Amino acid sequence: MAPKVSIIIPTYNCAHYLSSSIESVLGQTFQDFEIIIIDDGSTDNTKEIVEKYRQDNPDRIRYIYQENQGLACARNTGLRQAKGSLIALLDADDQWLPERLEETVRCMETDETIGLVHANIKRVGPDGAVIDVPKRDQRFLSGDIFDHIFLRKAHISCPTVLFRQSCCDKVGLFDENLARLGCEDRELWLRISRQYRIKYIDKVLALYRMSRDSMSQNKEKMLEARLYVVNKFYPSGVGRRWLRRRALARIYRDLGDDLLVRRNFQQARTNYIRSVSFWPYSVWTVINLFKAIFKIGDKLEK
Repeated sequence: MAPKVSIIIPTYNCAHYLSSSIESVLGQTFQDFEIIIIDDGSTDNTKEIVEKYRQDNPDRIRYIYQENQGLACARNTGLRQAKGSLIALLDADDQWLPERLEETVRCMETDETIGLVHANIKRVGPDGAVIDVPKRDQRFLSGDIFDHIFLRKAHISCPTVLFRQSCCDKVGLFDENLARLGCEDRELWLRISRQYRIKYIDKVLALYRMSRDSMSQNKEKMLEARLYVVNKFYPSGVGRRWLRRRALARIYRDLGDDLLVRRNFQQARTNYIRSVSFWPYSVWTVINLFKAIFKIGDKLEK
């Protein structure tokens, strides 16, 4: 009999965190699941760690090795092998809280129109020390939220996501063009949210590990990924032009914010001006543009 949930854990040279990740799954209050671990070309002792757990759980843990192809490709390998009607994602350096599956499965079972369920996270450092719990604005997190995801008003945290396998049958798998860039998760959530309703659970259900070498810290790749996503859904001159312009404005505003914090005032100005050229109605952008012009942050520090 097929399990209810297929849990996909991609991993690449993450053996030092992998045991904690697997144990957080095995300790769930909901137990009708399989675990598919995709080793994306690791050169550490990942296989040995997985084998230790497979000895005790031979029927519920599967290990798949492939040459390194990137996160989207690894997740897609897991999706193609999944037997469950529901899919849960967990990266090898993250952890679940005990009721993570029970809460999200219950929510999914109450409404067949829901395609994806998500919740909040607690961010932790490389050593496991708590950094914070992100503030979430629930106005943007449930229902028909494509626009909110596209404009980054809605953030969906991967380790809390549960979605129907049938969603991928309808909208496709992760976009492998983003395998080494990032944003592959948001891009899939956008396709799912066009076809299905999304539901947010206002609880912390997972620990998300922040690290200096994470893909999200690579600004150039993230910029390329974000521009790719905007152009994929709304190419220049096609469709809802105002939505495209607002999305582009947000991209360059975020770049400006990062540069302003680092006191790179010249580059911050350049990006804020570009943001305003796409969408001049953001008070936040205009205020920070003036800060960059007059180097207010620099003056305050002195």
